Amino acid sequence: MAKQRKTTTLGALLLGMFYIVFLSFFLVAGTLAGWLNQSSVVRDGFFDMVRRTPPQEVFASEGQTTGSLTILILGCDEDRYYGGKQILNNRARSDMMMVARLDFDRQTVGAVSIPRDTWVDLPGYDPGKINKYHAIGGPELSIRAVNEVLPTVTIDRAVVLNFEAFKEVVDMLGGVEVYIPKDMIYKDVRGGLDIDLKKGRQHLDGEDAMGFVRFRKGKNGASDSDFERQKRQKDLMMALKDQMLKNWQSGPKVLDKSVQLSGESFSSREIAALLMFMQRVDNENIKMGQIPVTDIPGTYNLAVDRTKLEETLREYRVVPTEPVYARTSE
Repeated sequence: MAKQRKTTTLGALLLGMFYIVFLSFFLVAGTLAGWLNQSSVVRDGFFDMVRRTPPQEVFASEGQTTGSLTILILGCDEDRYYGGKQILNNRARSDMMMVARLDFDRQTVGAVSIPRDTWVDLPGYDPGKINKYHAIGGPELSIRAVNEVLPTVTIDRAVVLNFEAFKEVVDMLGGVEVYIPKDMIYKDVRGGLDIDLKKGRQHLDGEDAMGFVRFRKGKNGASDSDFERQKRQKDLMMALKDQMLKNWQSGPKVLDKSVQLSGESFSSREIAALLMFMQRVDNENIKMGQIPVTDIPGTYNLAVDRTKLEETLREYRVVPTEPVYARTSE
């Protein structure tokens, strides 16, 4: 009897373990099914995630056949009539410009910002600041202007950030907490920008988060450097990452909104591929900087320092720095 009781107890234990595992499986499956139904990004990229489809293969189907993707990222204002209500032009000057290179083979990300006061002499157009070309000819002309500044960099795709979608993403996550290094007060009626932030650790909603990263100068006229703006952008990215981990239930909606955030420049499947790629990139393999520039005497414009340009592009991995060696299995 003792032996039978022991066997029965062991059987009940195994049955209980099997029951827990069985229920856990369906719990996970149910959760996954819910995510699949809620998010087109997860749904469209699900089989790529399961098969661990490399991003090279995903983007190859869209004509991108190399082991990297170079993106021109544009943040543009809406040109508004004085008073801020009537939109005069949706294709306004670019408030921010950044070239980012995602190296799928080396699993690195490199990026450089281009100051909007950089002077460009683009054939067929009057010389001017690089930020004017988006208002004239949209992303395509912006790419031509950037190619004039960075002739050794090939832009694969341009992304015009949707500022409204950005604010919605922050609000979906319940806001973000960041440290504001100084009082930031600035109002641009035509640009629809009204910033009023106090120094210290603050919890920001979408509107204030936008002001935090776009602030350039205060009432006294003193301007922030692009380095300071990049520091704030990085701080906000880290805060968004932490908030997403805390508020993971909002994941499906945030993922779908990310397609709008990129101005519909990426499909849901491509967004999923980029997310999987970024999961594999270590923090030390992400480099962000600015192209080297010098002041043009007697103006507020900037000239590209060609003597340091290629070195800077290599330093921040916007161009390849070393060959990729085939991995051998042991």
